[in-house]
Amino acid sequence: MRKICLSLIFISQLFSNEDISLDEQKNNIQISDEPKVEEKPIKRVQNKLEYKGTVVKKVERLRNSNINFSNETALEKFKKVSLNDVVLETLSNSDMIRSAREKVIQSQLKLDDGLADYYPTLNFEYTYSKTRHYPGEDDNSQYKFYNDRNYRFVMAQNLFAGGATYYNVKSLRESLLVQRNMYKLTVQEELNKAIKAYFGVVFSKKAVETNKKHMIKLQKILDIVTIKYDNGASSIGDLTSIKANVSNAQTKLIKDKSKLEEALRYYEYIVGKKFSKTLPYERDFNIKIAQFDKLFQRAVSQNPNLKNYYLNIEAEKYKVQNAQSKFSPKVDLEVTYNDIQDQEDYEGDENDFTGRVKLTYNLFNGGKDKNKVLRSYSILRDLKFRLNEEIKKLKWNLSKLHTSINSVKDALKSTKSEVSSSQEAVEAYWEAFKLGEQDLNVLLQGQRQLNSAELELIKFERSNIQDFFLLLGYTGDLLAYFNIDPENNKFVNFSTSTYNKKLYDDLKDKKLLFDEEVKEKIVDKKEKKEQKQKEVKKEPSLNENIDLFIKTFLQADENSFMIIIKDFDNVYDAFDFIKEQKISKEAFAFDILKKYKIKTIIARKIFDNELDAKQEMEKMSKTTNKSLELKTIKDIKELYIKYLEGLEVEVKEPKPKVKIVEKIQMLKKQQSYKTNEDFKKKFLEANKENYTINIATFTSMKEAISFVKKEQIYDNSFVFKYIEGKDLVKVMYGIFENYEDAVTSLDILDDIKQKYYPVIEKIQTKQNLYKQNKELNEKENKTQEYEIVTKSKIVDSKEDKKNDLKNNKTKIQTNDKIENTTKSLSDFETLFLEVPKNYYTINLATINTKEEAKEFTLKHGIEDTSFVFSFGDKNLAKVMYGVFENYQQAKKALDELPLNLRKNSPYIEKIGKKQDLYNKYHSLGKDK
Repeated sequence: MRKICLSLIFISQLFSNEDISLDEQKNNIQISDEPKVEEKPIKRVQNKLEYKGTVVKKVERLRNSNINFSNETALEKFKKVSLNDVVLETLSNSDMIRSAREKVIQSQLKLDDGLADYYPTLNFEYTYSKTRHYPGEDDNSQYKFYNDRNYRFVMAQNLFAGGATYYNVKSLRESLLVQRNMYKLTVQEELNKAIKAYFGVVFSKKAVETNKKHMIKLQKILDIVTIKYDNGASSIGDLTSIKANVSNAQTKLIKDKSKLEEALRYYEYIVGKKFSKTLPYERDFNIKIAQFDKLFQRAVSQNPNLKNYYLNIEAEKYKVQNAQSKFSPKVDLEVTYNDIQDQEDYEGDENDFTGRVKLTYNLFNGGKDKNKVLRSYSILRDLKFRLNEEIKKLKWNLSKLHTSINSVKDALKSTKSEVSSSQEAVEAYWEAFKLGEQDLNVLLQGQRQLNSAELELIKFERSNIQDFFLLLGYTGDLLAYFNIDPENNKFVNFSTSTYNKKLYDDLKDKKLLFDEEVKEKIVDKKEKKEQKQKEVKKEPSLNENIDLFIKTFLQADENSFMIIIKDFDNVYDAFDFIKEQKISKEAFAFDILKKYKIKTIIARKIFDNELDAKQEMEKMSKTTNKSLELKTIKDIKELYIKYLEGLEVEVKEPKPKVKIVEKIQMLKKQQSYKTNEDFKKKFLEANKENYTINIATFTSMKEAISFVKKEQIYDNSFVFKYIEGKDLVKVMYGIFENYEDAVTSLDILDDIKQKYYPVIEKIQTKQNLYKQNKELNEKENKTQEYEIVTKSKIVDSKEDKKNDLKNNKTKIQTNDKIENTTKSLSDFETLFLEVPKNYYTINLATINTKEEAKEFTLKHGIEDTSFVFSFGDKNLAKVMYGVFENYQQAKKALDELPLNLRKNSPYIEKIGKKQDLYNKYHSLGKDK
């Protein structure tokens, strides 16, 4: 006993010390101080010795901890903002852009000064003076006084200067182009900052969410391991191992949250305080790049940095020619008109009109002109050398980015596959771990692998997007991608955003920026909105194009041909292919049955003859790696009709003397689905100019109902059938007064948007569609549904087996009560104890006494489908629920249990364990 007490003290101290280290990590993760739970004695067995111990408070406290994230609540309140809005806001607030604009203005003024040299100069001079002259005119006067007063006009014009003015103007014009290009380059640099800040927030937030999810999973594992440890089913090593993993996950989460806070600060610094309460969210972009040679060729001609070198070289060439003009003579013309109004010995008005041509030629100035020419040549060579180096550097950067984007694109596919596989593996590990059939280390390893794969996926996505925009900058297409033209006086077009600002209000400065004054018509906001709505109305959606083509297909000649593209794993891959190839107007997809597996194929284009179809198929084989086949429309229609009627699998008859399942049908009330009547009324009575979101079209009402329940959109959805006999079901979402509100709502449905490709439509079209199919939707479905209860028995003869199978397939069509003619179902205990040990059951609860357990089953209405038995020395009672042939049936039943039963954490286990437990404490037939 002394050894046992010492072991208990050691374990308690170990838990206490380890938990203290966890409590010290206070950054963004807090362990809530819940009220202490009264300690209950438990019985533990170790080394075949029995003793009483208590649950360690620290372990219980860690197991019940709540994880709180400090900035998560604040981020949820932020308004989602698109990349385009962030770019426009950044450019409108940038002082660097304003500074670059002023430099363009300065360069334009220099050009105007150079152009002024072509014009003559006209000067006006007026002179008035008084003179005292010594000696005077005669001996009587010592001085002579007189006035001088005259004015003159002087016009001067350079006639020849060796081309100096011409080359100076050319050089200044190229310098202006350099400054304009520098202005564009500044805009692009600010745009790159906005992109960096935007995606910094997007992917930092995604990393935090991923690590948070990982943390919650580890916490759940810790809960289970702690419970197992308390009941003696787990070792101290397992408990300390999972606690170490939790601590490690906490550290990673703290680091990622710190990165997110830094990203948010940088985002506010770049975009401005006005956007400090906004949240970037976009991360899905259609990234497609051309071949490297085409990209490099385009970059050499369009790259902003290279353009600067090209323009500077041209400007310097003109400077060289301007310097050489100093070696030529200079010829000037001067015309003067002089009017004398007063002077010495003035006798009356005098005027002179003088014309003069002046020739000037420098003979020597110490070599200044020669040095100026040599200096210009040196600058020209320097620019060319740097240009060559810049081209090589650009080629290297482009090559690196091109390789990175293509390799990351492939890595994204494999990483997505890895994440999907890891998720399935971890789910399987989880179920097995709950049943005690899976080792803890394997589960932890799988969870860590899943977390690493998800973080790697985020890293690849971030790298791919940033490299794509960097590549656009190198090729000179970044500004065009966002429809930004800095040469336009209103290049920050806030009509594409939700904000209304202007970068430049002073249109006078614009005259200095560009050679021609730009006059723009101001379009009223209403007109723009109507124009946008018209454009939306003109272009049909992907689903509409496919529906139109199906109608054409059904009316086509059956002897015509079509190309079959196969095999796709699911309809979503087929839709992606149609979207990428832009063939929605001439193709549609549907499912077929191939070797007991459902595959999706695409039927494309209708051809009048086989020759045209084969030629088109040869062209397609060069552009796609999918299998292609030629079929007549008659054969395709047969496959399509089978698809609409539902695919059936023919199963061979089983051999004699096999175990079969006897199915007894019990009548239960039909629960037909009804769409939300309030929303239906609003939908049908809504203004015809309103908008709605066409979520998807399903091939059965069951699929549509499952989708609505899963996505939790019942209150704001309208579900109805159309096209009688084909059972096609539309799911519509929301009523919106304008197109912008519908777009905003669609962005919120991010998961649905990526999976089902919903489209925004005028509500009038769907109101009319429902009216056309009103009778179809108001028919009452009177077919009864039955609940199947299974029980196994051995059938010896083949004839008996056939009869039983025939009876099992018979459907009851009346509302009369069905009598059980085989065995009574009330004896659930017999069924529970007789089924094979590889069947499954659900362990609902362990209760103190058998009487309390019986009350428990009566309270929840499960007395007919549950088995209660006592076990152990204290006569504790087990409550087992249901008998299931396989794990999938048990899992489905577990998911469908009421919430008040699921809160007890029931779990699935093989029925053989509980049969053995029952037989251990009960003699055969004692409780049967």
